[in-house]
Amino acid sequence: MGYTHGTKWTDELIAEEILKVKTTLCIDRMPSNSEIKKVVGCALGNAISKHGGFKYWADKLSLKFKNSETSTGKEYEQKIMNLLLGKGYEVERMTTKHPYDLLVNQNIKVDVKVSNLYKGPKGEFHTFNLEKHNHNCDLFICACVTDGEIVKTLVVPSKFLMKVSQLSVGNTSIYDVFKDRYDFIEKYEIFYKGLNI
Repeated sequence: MGYTHGTKWTDELIAEEILKVKTTLCIDRMPSNSEIKKVVGCALGNAISKHGGFKYWADKLSLKFKNSETSTGKEYEQKIMNLLLGKGYEVERMTTKHPYDLLVNQNIKVDVKVSNLYKGPKGEFHTFNLEKHNHNCDLFICACVTDGEIVKTLVVPSKFLMKVSQLSVGNTSIYDVFKDRYDFIEKYEIFYKGLNI
């Protein structure tokens, strides 16, 4: 299962290789990105991210997520939902089949992303897998988590992340202009209310 740079990744090839990794690892769920890297390197994980994302492929192949990844994501979705409710917004949590996590004020589509602090040779940062280049939400709310606590929350309109599938945020980042920008919700609210037939 070696890969060369320039492999043409079709849906059929991605599905086939995911199932091979699953068999190699003797697991009955969707392999995580780190597990895929250990077995075949980075190329397959990158292809998954560029062709729908891990959640998309798990659903497509009827595979469950690794419990720790799913539970962490759900835990922080709930925290962000509670935060928005506390700010007076109406919030509906969507099912896993939806391409976004929360519907705010019956119109605004929000995708919640969470990242624990990564410490590597190039420094410390939080990294978010946005799963694809063309996004299905109005806003991303990205929770930067260190030692179990949210240390920074970015509220980013998806238009600023077009063609971005992996977002990395250092302690000081160009994306800090989006820190706690809940006013974007108000701007989307005005936009949607202004749509009349």
